[in-house]
Amino acid sequence: MNDTDAIRRLMLAVERLERAADDQAEQARLAHEALQRAQAAHATLAAARDADEAAWRQAMHRLFEEQQHRTALALRPAATRAWRGLIASTAGIALLALALLLLLEHEYARLQDARAKADAAEVSAQVQAALLHVDISSCGGRPCIRLDRDTPAWTGRDGEYVLVDGSGR
Repeated sequence: MNDTDAIRRLMLAVERLERAADDQAEQARLAHEALQRAQAAHATLAAARDADEAAWRQAMHRLFEEQQHRTALALRPAATRAWRGLIASTAGIALLALALLLLLEHEYARLQDARAKADAAEVSAQVQAALLHVDISSCGGRPCIRLDRDTPAWTGRDGEYVLVDGSGR
């Protein structure tokens, strides 16, 4: 082998190394570009995902509000009936309480009348009992009573009284 062949081979090897280095540089550049494209695609996908998520959240929020509105509309008649029932019950209880108060007042007035009559009857009974021990007559057209002069007298603020003999004569 001569020097020319060795140089030629060396040149071929250098040329191959340069091509390999160029290929490697090209592959590195392509890999870098692919990485940048992948990062850009990832960022685009993340932005799209975030936009989709925001749209989904807004849609869910709208659906929730719509459902709340429907529920409120559906419950409104029931709530109205409940309030009416509560008001009617309260009015009924108030009327019942008023009627009971009027009845109690009426019964209290009757009780007071009965007590007054009982007190009057008691006084009348005492007078009747006292009349059993006294002789009443008519003296010249005027009422008069017979008194026992031996019976002791009772003096009070209203005058002098003669005690009636309770022995029954």
